[in-house]
Amino acid sequence: MTKTLNVIGVLKVKPGHMEAVKSILQVLAQETRKEPGNIEYLVIEDIANPNTVFSIEKWASPDHEAKHWEASHLKEAFAQLGPHLAAEAIVNKGYDLATGTAQTS
Repeated sequence: MTKTLNVIGVLKVKPGHMEAVKSILQVLAQETRKEPGNIEYLVIEDIANPNTVFSIEKWASPDHEAKHWEASHLKEAFAQLGPHLAAEAIVNKGYDLATGTAQTS
């Protein structure tokens, strides 16, 4: 069985740029949800940390997530996001530990 991969991405947005970032991320989310192997893709505005957005992603396998990085809509989104970000994106990847074993699909 293939391990289900969970990803959390964090974006720090420049003050005054949140609306532009939301617009870009809405398109990215719509396109990403169509990708083979995507189980879940959420984009969330952090209410505890101003100017912060994070994504919660679940992929059927590490291979599916790796192919996501090759997708033209992701490359285009990051190119558009660049001028609006205060720092480089942080991407965390891992497997579910809550059950004591890696999640499988």
